[in-house]
Amino acid sequence: MNVLAPMPSADTPPAGDPWYLLQAYEAERALWPALPRLAHQAQFVEGLAALRDHYDAFLFDAFGVLNVGQRAIAGAAQALATLRRAGVPFRIVSNAASIPKPALVARYRAMGFDLTETDWITSRDVTAEALHACPGHWRWAVVAPPGADWHDLPLAQARRCDGPLRDGDDAVLFLAAQGWDEAAQARLEGSLRAQPRPVWVANPDLISPWEGGWVREPGGWCAGLEARTGAGVHRVGKPFGAIFEHALASLPVALPRTRVLMLGDTLHTDVLGALAAGLHAALVTGAGASTGLDVARASDLTGIVPHWVLPALGATSVPAASAARHA
Repeated sequence: MNVLAPMPSADTPPAGDPWYLLQAYEAERALWPALPRLAHQAQFVEGLAALRDHYDAFLFDAFGVLNVGQRAIAGAAQALATLRRAGVPFRIVSNAASIPKPALVARYRAMGFDLTETDWITSRDVTAEALHACPGHWRWAVVAPPGADWHDLPLAQARRCDGPLRDGDDAVLFLAAQGWDEAAQARLEGSLRAQPRPVWVANPDLISPWEGGWVREPGGWCAGLEARTGAGVHRVGKPFGAIFEHALASLPVALPRTRVLMLGDTLHTDVLGALAAGLHAALVTGAGASTGLDVARASDLTGIVPHWVLPALGATSVPAASAARHA
C-alpha cells in the first residue's frame, strides 16, 4: 500500500484535504464524460432512509461509502440489509479491479456485509469484457503485486510487470497499485517513451481512502501519462458509461434511469458518471474522498451537482448549520 505521492499532472492532494483532490480530478477533466445539462439543486438529507421513497433501485460505491480500507463505515451494512429485507434491488458499483470477485466478496463479508457476487458490478468485470475484443496474440505486461490472480481475465499471454517493459510486450494492463512506487513508475514510463504501447487502466480512481490516509490508485499513477509518454491510455470503470450499463442490465427489472440513484464519495467518478448515464446521484461526505468538502463551492467550480448530499448511509445527527450550507 502506497500513501498518495505527487501526481505529475496536478498539485499533490494532501491526505485528508478534499479540495486538493478535487483539483487533481479537475486537472484531468478532459478525460471524463461530458456533463449533461443540469436543472436540479443539491438537497441535504441525513441518511439513506430519507431517499427510499424516491427511487426503485440503488447503486453504491464501495470505498468511502461502505468502508474505509478494511473498516466498515458505521451503519452501512445495516442500511444494505434493510434494503434487502424490503426487496429493494441494489448493486455495488466499484472500481475494485485488483482481485477476483470471490475474494472481493469474502473481504466484505469479513467486514460484516452480507453480499454475494451478484451484488457486485466492478471495473474488473468491464475490463474482462473489453479484453475479449483485443487481439488474442497480444502479450500483456500486468501491473499488479506479486502473486496477483488474473485467471478470470482473458489474458492468454501475460506476465507481471515490475516496471520496465520488454520488447515482446504488446500492451500494459494496470490492474492494481499495491506495492507500486515512483521508481517502478519511472521505469515503466521510460519504456513507454522509448516504445509507446497501449496502456489499459482498470481502475480510473486517483485515490482511495484507507485508515492510514489516501492511497494512490492506478488512475492516479496514470494521470497525464499520455502527455508524458505518447502512449494511448484506455480507462475502464467509473465514470465511464459501460460500468453503469452493466449495473442497470443486472437489475431484476428494467427501470427508468431517473428512478435509480447512484451513491458515491467522489464528484468526478460517482456523481459525474451517474449523471452522464442519465441516473440520479448522491454524494456521501462523511468518511471518504469528500470528507469536509464544501460541496456548494465544489459544484460551482466543476458544474457537477449531485441531487442529494448525505454524510453516511445510516442516519446521523447533522447540525442545522451544516444542512443549510449544503442545501
